[in-house]
Amino acid sequence: MAERDSKGRFTKGASGNPSGRPRKADELRQLLEGDAEEVARKVLEVARGGDMNACRLVLERLVPAVRPAHACVTFELDEEKPLADQGRQILAAVATGALPPDQGKALLDALAALARVTEIDEIDRRLKAIEEASNVH
Repeated sequence: MAERDSKGRFTKGASGNPSGRPRKADELRQLLEGDAEEVARKVLEVARGGDMNACRLVLERLVPAVRPAHACVTFELDEEKPLADQGRQILAAVATGALPPDQGKALLDALAALARVTEIDEIDRRLKAIEEASNVH
């Protein structure tokens, strides 16, 4: 049994699971390894018989999910404008059809992430200025 401190937490360097993660998936693969072809035939058989779960399983393995794919698109984005204005430019490009909606969403998500990074940088800059000012006086 792993050792714990007075608060019930595991002590440093003592694992709560010394045996490691159980390898159930590996065990199942080894079990099925010899019968994989027979199992696949059975799933196909019940799918042909109308079992919709088996049909779904077969289709998920044979036909990849359809994802939108668009060619690269260029449109005007004024990087000198504030981020909110850039977001409006992206929305306008989607609205006019110059930019597919999924790509517009990806760009807006990237713009939001940039806004968060910019905000953190600004907070850090201000905090450093406050710390420097308090050390001077």
